[in-house]
Amino acid sequence: MIEDPRQRRTRELLGAALARLLQNAPLDDISVAALCREAGVHRTTFYAHADSVHDFALAEFSRSIDRLSEVTVEPGESSPAHVAARYSASLRQVLQHVVDDRDAYRALFGSSTRGVFRGVLDARLRERARLAIEVWVREGVAGAPREESAVTEAGAFIAGALTGAIEVWAHSDDEDADAAAARLSRLMPRWWPDPA
Repeated sequence: MIEDPRQRRTRELLGAALARLLQNAPLDDISVAALCREAGVHRTTFYAHADSVHDFALAEFSRSIDRLSEVTVEPGESSPAHVAARYSASLRQVLQHVVDDRDAYRALFGSSTRGVFRGVLDARLRERARLAIEVWVREGVAGAPREESAVTEAGAFIAGALTGAIEVWAHSDDEDADAAAARLSRLMPRWWPDPA
């Protein structure tokens, strides 16, 4: 679905305003009125995007991670190592994004919606993991799960681990996304191709 340019602009204004407010206040303390004042957006316009500040924050920041974690691979496009390098680069982008918006991610992981945010993030990363496993199967990677139940388990395992790692990363003061992505890549299942 293509987003209307005005809706996208309003969402961007609200997202930037929320990021600014989160530098000084916890997510649980930010009201719709305060967010709308900061963004220069009418409350009615806000409610066309979300039912609450929490809902908006969940959608906005999980959408960002989903966009950054996307890796499109056409069949037979390249070697498994090359594709693994693209996944590793995508992970670096996600970690750098968290560094750039660390106050927002700390607020999301520290708010009353922590469990909801983790659930939304896990679901998005689980889908990304499933798509990656399909690539590994298509590319003939030895050990990659092929049965649907094994793919589901592996996707859940990978997504849960990455969700936890992103939460730890958000609460840390580390800013070296390259080194963190390399560490996390080494923690992937043994059958996951080496990006080196």
